[in-house]
Amino acid sequence: MDKKLHMKNNYKFKTENHNFWKERLKFNPENLVCSNDIKLDILEDNQILNENLKNKTILEIGCGNGILYRKICKKYKIKKYVGLDFVKELIVLCNKKKKRKNDIFLHQDMTDLSKDTFKQKFDFIITKRSVQNVISHSLQIKVIDNLGYFLKKNGKLILIESSQDAQKNINNQRKLLKLKRIYPPFHNLFFSDVRIKKHNFKNIKLKEIIPFASDYYYITRLIYAYFAKNFLNQKPSFQHPMQNVSLDISLKSKLSTQDYSQVQKYIFTKKSVK
Repeated sequence: MDKKLHMKNNYKFKTENHNFWKERLKFNPENLVCSNDIKLDILEDNQILNENLKNKTILEIGCGNGILYRKICKKYKIKKYVGLDFVKELIVLCNKKKKRKNDIFLHQDMTDLSKDTFKQKFDFIITKRSVQNVISHSLQIKVIDNLGYFLKKNGKLILIESSQDAQKNINNQRKLLKLKRIYPPFHNLFFSDVRIKKHNFKNIKLKEIIPFASDYYYITRLIYAYFAKNFLNQKPSFQHPMQNVSLDISLKSKLSTQDYSQVQKYIFTKKSVK
């Protein structure tokens, strides 16, 4: 583990990022605190819930208001769950809605982890659009590698995070369709897939990147967006029936596109000790 990360890291927009999530908690219903796109949220959750989590120990980085935690507890009998978030108000809410006494929610910044943060190692370490809140590619890499330190020998590190490469592909197509460019939120730095593929991690190795949401983004950000602009004469809405159509197609059909999955599943495994 990188000793520099034992210090408090004041990365770009850290304070603004913290306040952004705090405000969303105040003014949004529970299912809209962490995402405006509820259908995409379902796709993301399924990528975690489809793993075999039975009797496993789980660490979630950026647990938010605990919606994924409660879904996991409903589907699986897990051994132990630890949730971490850097917004204290979210952790307070999670503790109020905790399902099991031995589960733990911690007010902790992911960039400040040390070897002593956790007394155990985990079968699964998961994130949902959390590491992308760290506005530094180099610090993102360090966070990912540090998380790998807490992974068991046969465990999995699963990051559901946004890709700047896929967003570039979407915007290239939107330009051809004369649609406005999509920009990441101010508090996000999407992953550089090239950088992650090339980096030699100390604790883990990249096993696979799965573009599970490519069809969804292709339909919602290109087909529906074009239809809304040129035929409906209205702005696209997350509440439009086309969002449901996109979700159904993404869940029921085989993946037919590959390049438009703005959110992807990055799977890491523990690196063998020589």
